[in-house]
Amino acid sequence: MPMVAADTPWLYARIADVSKSVTTKTKAWVVNTPITEDEVSYTISVHVQDKILVGSFDLTPEESAPPQEWTTNYPVKVKVVGDRLYLRAPTGDLRLHIVHRKNARLMVPLTIDEKKRLEQIEAPAGSLVGFSEDKMQGAGNAVKPVESAPQPAPAPLPPTMGLVNVRSTPYLSEVFVDGDSMGYTPSKVSLLPGKHSFRVEKAGYKPWTKEIVITIGSELTLDASLEKK
Repeated sequence: MPMVAADTPWLYARIADVSKSVTTKTKAWVVNTPITEDEVSYTISVHVQDKILVGSFDLTPEESAPPQEWTTNYPVKVKVVGDRLYLRAPTGDLRLHIVHRKNARLMVPLTIDEKKRLEQIEAPAGSLVGFSEDKMQGAGNAVKPVESAPQPAPAPLPPTMGLVNVRSTPYLSEVFVDGDSMGYTPSKVSLLPGKHSFRVEKAGYKPWTKEIVITIGSELTLDASLEKK
């Protein structure tokens, strides 16, 4: 299904990875002392159908960082318009600039509860309600919701997945779950119940592997100690 037309419907997707980068820039000098400012940007990868879409945006005083709930496999809805990627979830909305697209294996389907939660904030099919017109036309990077009458917060749904905290020595080792890259340590990975295979690797070290069983609502921690080759 094409994902570039303006009338493309909202699609179910899952967060694949969220990363943050900080660049320190010098704004001015005062008596040989630099006055610096940190510029923060976020890169978010989403798994939709059989594709991975990677988008980015710069953090500004008017915009918020991605919600903490947006960990790997967190369910969202996506819409692609040209090189813009729109994300919607009960915890927030974002608008990003697409920087990369790649093929992937078919996404794990959303559960009934996950779909129900997304439908509670769903706009009419094919609509971009919730995104202001100036944002749609290219102003700014992240999306601000259009002001409207306050709506009651949806009741929290029972958990349908389990959470795994992955840490490693050394840091910034790549994490693979069932053969798919999930980013770098330290990381949090949300997974459907069942048996999953973890592999942690880094150049110059022997891969670390482990199989674990995830149950609904569980939270586990994996400490991977990699040995040098």
